[in-house]
Amino acid sequence: MQIEVANEHGTTIVRPTTERLDIEVAAEFRGMLLSLIDQGHRQLVVDLTDVTFIDSSGLGALVSALKTLKRGSGSGDVRLARVQPSVVSLLEIIRLNRVFTSYATVEQAIQSYA
Repeated sequence: MQIEVANEHGTTIVRPTTERLDIEVAAEFRGMLLSLIDQGHRQLVVDLTDVTFIDSSGLGALVSALKTLKRGSGSGDVRLARVQPSVVSLLEIIRLNRVFTSYATVEQAIQSYA
């Protein structure tokens, strides 16, 4: 699995370049997110442009990153951008849309930290 990481205006953008965030790649994805947090990155935007399917292990990676941020100094957040309709539906069904804020574009997600 390839994960692109970029920094813009103090925000770290993480973009998994895979169609599926499932058990096959979730551990690597979680590891990348937690590594970034350990390095001091507190404002994360996960760009889900390419992701059309996410299972419980992929969701667990996102939740784990958020919990780690909140457990530390309590500051920081994980925000989602360009979430595909199939993933939006799943987030709504399990009510994680109340936990993760989603934005139509990466730029809007970055600006939300201002």
